[in-house]
Amino acid sequence: MKHKPLLLLLLILFTSCLGHDGHDDLPKTRTVTLNVDVILPEAIRQQWQNSIDWAQENIAKAQNKLTTQVKLNLRYHDEDKEDLDNLGYELTHPEEGADTCHAIIGPYHSDNAMDLLKYAKQKRLPVVMPTCTSAELQRMNARNTYAWFLTESDLTQCEIMLSIAHAMDASNVALIYSDDTYGRSFNDWFPYFATEQELNVASDGIIAYKAGDDLRDFLTRISIGLEGQNLYLCVALSDYKDYYDVGEQLKKFRFNPPDDIFIPSFYLVYADTSLDEGFLNLWDYHSDFDYGVCPYGSMNYGFPQAYESRFGRRPHYGDAQVYDALSIIAAGAAHQLASPDECLVDGSPVVYYEKPYEAGLTDHMRAVVSSTTGQPTQWDANGLATVFSEIAAGRAVDMDGATGNLFFDHDSQTKILNTIYMVWSINEEEELYKDKVYPLLYVSTSGSDTEASTTQFWQLEKRWKQQFDNTAIDHHLGEVEDRWAVVISPSTTWSNYRHQADAFAMYQTLKNHGYDDDHIVLIVEDNLANDSRNIFPSQIFVERSNDPNNTDILVNDDVRKDAVVDYHFSDLQPDDLHDILTGRASERLPHVIRATDKSNVLFFWSGHGGHRDGPLWGNEDAGQYFGSERIKNIVNEMAGSNGGDGSNGEKTYRRMIFAIETCFSGKWGEALSGMPDVLVLTAASPNETSKADVHDRDLGVYLSNAFARTFRREVNANNDITIYELYKQLARTTTGSHVTIYNNKFYGSVYDESMNEFLPN
Repeated sequence: MKHKPLLLLLLILFTSCLGHDGHDDLPKTRTVTLNVDVILPEAIRQQWQNSIDWAQENIAKAQNKLTTQVKLNLRYHDEDKEDLDNLGYELTHPEEGADTCHAIIGPYHSDNAMDLLKYAKQKRLPVVMPTCTSAELQRMNARNTYAWFLTESDLTQCEIMLSIAHAMDASNVALIYSDDTYGRSFNDWFPYFATEQELNVASDGIIAYKAGDDLRDFLTRISIGLEGQNLYLCVALSDYKDYYDVGEQLKKFRFNPPDDIFIPSFYLVYADTSLDEGFLNLWDYHSDFDYGVCPYGSMNYGFPQAYESRFGRRPHYGDAQVYDALSIIAAGAAHQLASPDECLVDGSPVVYYEKPYEAGLTDHMRAVVSSTTGQPTQWDANGLATVFSEIAAGRAVDMDGATGNLFFDHDSQTKILNTIYMVWSINEEEELYKDKVYPLLYVSTSGSDTEASTTQFWQLEKRWKQQFDNTAIDHHLGEVEDRWAVVISPSTTWSNYRHQADAFAMYQTLKNHGYDDDHIVLIVEDNLANDSRNIFPSQIFVERSNDPNNTDILVNDDVRKDAVVDYHFSDLQPDDLHDILTGRASERLPHVIRATDKSNVLFFWSGHGGHRDGPLWGNEDAGQYFGSERIKNIVNEMAGSNGGDGSNGEKTYRRMIFAIETCFSGKWGEALSGMPDVLVLTAASPNETSKADVHDRDLGVYLSNAFARTFRREVNANNDITIYELYKQLARTTTGSHVTIYNNKFYGSVYDESMNEFLPN
């Protein structure tokens, strides 16, 4: 039998309690103390101190009648001053004789979370994050049982912010975001939800902001052409001082606009970080049309009302979440004491195939919140008393919190699924309401008696779907005689593993459909297989799963196997792609496509893109666009409308399909519109980022993108699939961006034409 270290042996401090008559024949109280390290900015800790103390008080009261009690020993660290990387290591690797850290609460900022999570992973130390809402952070940790998120990701908040604009009959929206982990969630998802709700993103209407930036040119650009219209400007910044600066700049712009520019009516919608006393006290000017969105406590369960009654003010952002963090940790510790040899999550015993094999504190916390069949409980002292007494008796509880129903994701039971948001406005009658925030509405993803469901209230069940005109131009094309393909990934770094992996996988798809290497030009850096971080040397995967009975057996195929790489990306320049596509071979570029007007050409690109001009020539920080105008000129020349000498030349393709997997890939779709017999299929619209998919915990990277994965899966399963059916599957499975078809009118009917022309049996 494996050694099972018990929390009891590591943590217990025994204290004796004598009876009232001085005899020691009454049961002794045993106190189990857990060291919980709280990592927050000092100002936030002070704001949350009321909730922290209140939770500690209620946890103690709830256990008064129990002989075994849990006590949380809180140790505070200033997030703004600590070296978090060093702190994370020290807490998970204590020196001999040092006190053990049993759980972490924090950090406050999403930017700092990975410094702690990378060390917590080794021991599955629970890291409970009240306010880390980055969508990417939560997605990367979706299956990590030690990473606790007590607020939904900013996908939901972004959706609600744009829902406010939609409900107010807005037609134009824009975004100012901070260029960090927090702000990037809004940049990634803002255009997506704008499209979903049929809102127009103003021209160049998304901008990253850092302290000191001058926004006058941006405000001018987004105002042009909006005379007599409303513009909803969403603002999502990490630092409350930046909200003040943006507000002051907007005020000056309103009262001193550029000459000959009509200023639209600006409505501001602020993200959660704006609900800060510093911001509200600094800015002495607010429009009548300013709104904010902030995660809140449950009005149904009475936490905000009780907080205001007790402390004389409304809760701060995060008060309810930190209260629940302490309650869940204490309940999990009580569960581990009561059932050290049994830990059931969703009715199944916890099993790990890597060290530590046994269930730990984080798993017993999961066991508590995953139960929905036991005694219902509340967040207050009486409710927590039921929690602890039922756990001590070996019975299940259905635990609710200050934030509402503690519904967590099914995969790990550590990601909250139902956050309640307060939609607020600035209150001009401060004396009457005691503070400047006036609640307008409470919304949540599930809805309840006092909280309107975001789906029901904002009618978000409607989803944007591309409509197609079935009338197409018939160019009387002859039979296809041969097929060529260019597959390129401009990414070269380990973190961008998925781009090269998708390129190799597309190469394998082409080979499986009869292409020989003479008819494929494969352009990748090919530096991943032997990267020191690759735990599967010489192999690359786009999907990977392990046999639970033998972790050494891989289920999926190595997509790099037998691949013939024609060019390493770093050896090429943008103009080289022009020569490759137009058949201009040279000593340096011996392998090009030699297509004719009877050749079908498939072009696949997987990499990063930028908001100005689509696909980037290099990694996300390359700063160089391949160029929409450049790709347009190349295809123009291939179409025969611009020969090398300036005259009309021969057409060097019969039909051509572009499949572009990058952020803002719709820029190329727009650029190539009107080209004869060309179809452009993009992972994202011109304003959207596209999202990575299939994150691998062992490799620590994303393996693939949903667009590329679905494309391969569908054509491999049925190469006769029509373009419309392929689009439907891509649109259904690609989350976070809108797959879009461009130029179908000049290509043919998407309902009749199939992929067989490019990928035969």
